[in-house]
Amino acid sequence: MFKHLIGFAVAATLMVQPVLTNNASANEIEYSANRISADLVLDNGMDLQLSISFAQAIGLNEDNVNLTVQALDPNDHRIVNRLPDNFNMWAVDSFPVLISVQPRKDKGFSFSGEAEIELYTQSIEYADNIRLFRSHAGGEFEDITTLTAAGSLRARGSTGHFSDFILLVDNRDGNLVAAAKARDLANYLYNHVFSMEDQFGNEVQALTRNINEHVQQGRYQAAASNLNNVLRKLESAHGNSVPGVWRSSGDIENVQGELITKARSLRFTLGTLLR
Repeated sequence: MFKHLIGFAVAATLMVQPVLTNNASANEIEYSANRISADLVLDNGMDLQLSISFAQAIGLNEDNVNLTVQALDPNDHRIVNRLPDNFNMWAVDSFPVLISVQPRKDKGFSFSGEAEIELYTQSIEYADNIRLFRSHAGGEFEDITTLTAAGSLRARGSTGHFSDFILLVDNRDGNLVAAAKARDLANYLYNHVFSMEDQFGNEVQALTRNINEHVQQGRYQAAASNLNNVLRKLESAHGNSVPGVWRSSGDIENVQGELITKARSLRFTLGTLLR
């Protein structure tokens, strides 16, 4: 396990290297075979506990993966220009923190399935409209939330590739969010079903079509039941059933990880609507 001291200055980007600034608290970054964890304090006193976990990773170390944390102005273009809805979404004013995980393309890092990211901070109070988002290659932020909890705020999500991550206030209509997530899941599967084993792909595609139809018609309980079936199939898939590896060279699509990510996040949204 690797341990490094690192300081974080507000509005400054620091790589995961043994660096300590005069104005920031000392913090510990730990690498293990399948996990990155960090306990951070930014220069203005904001705290963040971060973990990224993998079912199976190869080459996970500080030489292969750059982790950066930036405290930005809430109106910074790197946030505002990537919001899917500028009227109903914005950065958490007291915690406009952007986390970037950037594996180096010329190194040998890879992982299978999904990567789970969890954030915990005492710098903001829990609110039921705060969500965890990701953005790949500077694109639009996408809700990947699978859990939010009090104490003070804990948020969890997953991803099939590496991205920027941020907590955002999301006041969009939950019904519209669910409908968009269901369409996205169905469209992603449609575009990648050719890469799956035929029987497996047909079964999963039929389920996702049902999910999308149920969600669009407001039949959320039926959609959730189908989602659980899809997730069981995806989580237990192996061999040639579905491509399930991501690597830093970026030459293959982690279809399994992305489908699990989208399905889990849709299930979370449906859960909020069914309460």
